[in-house]
Amino acid sequence: MKIGILVEGQAEFRGLPLLLPRLGSPHQVMSPLMCNIHPFASPAQIALAASKRFPILLAKGAESIVVLFDKETRPDCTVELVRAVERESRTRLQEFSSTVELQVVLKVSMFENWLVSDPQAVGDIAGLFENVERMEKQVKGKADAVDALGLLKACSRQRIYDKVEGAVAICKRLDPARAAENSRSFRKLLKVLEVPQESPRLRRSPRGAKR
Repeated sequence: MKIGILVEGQAEFRGLPLLLPRLGSPHQVMSPLMCNIHPFASPAQIALAASKRFPILLAKGAESIVVLFDKETRPDCTVELVRAVERESRTRLQEFSSTVELQVVLKVSMFENWLVSDPQAVGDIAGLFENVERMEKQVKGKADAVDALGLLKACSRQRIYDKVEGAVAICKRLDPARAAENSRSFRKLLKVLEVPQESPRLRRSPRGAKR
């Protein structure tokens, strides 16, 4: 099956193509397509924005679509928000296809939370980050709940973090198994992409192992 991905940020657009092929999905996951989704928009507005990209994905042969966006600080229940956006988006998708599947994944609370979910990958980037031990302590088992952007800035050697360049650098090294241990919303992405839990790529890489 060919899966199309819609994202709302440049960091995801540039970083995910370096990570997605390494997840171990049995499906062909296409490089992300940018979509003008505002994270605080209503489910209907998010679905409308996503629907403007459906024809492009379908023309490329997508048999399933994943809409990926940040939850940010929305107070909504994550499960209920996902269901609402899926319902609205699937209604829109029916205008183009009655067979293509669609699922929604929320990054909790943003893409940077997925990036810090593997502190070892961050620490492996020579010259950019330091003192990642503080990151390791905070994200262990609860990466979705931390101030990820603040951590990345605090651990940056220059105390300045470029969201796009940082995402590219980390995604080149991020280990899916370690990230999955620390981020529930990242595990949801793996589930949606049907990544086998027994996949060698989801077996934790020991510290210091080359990837």
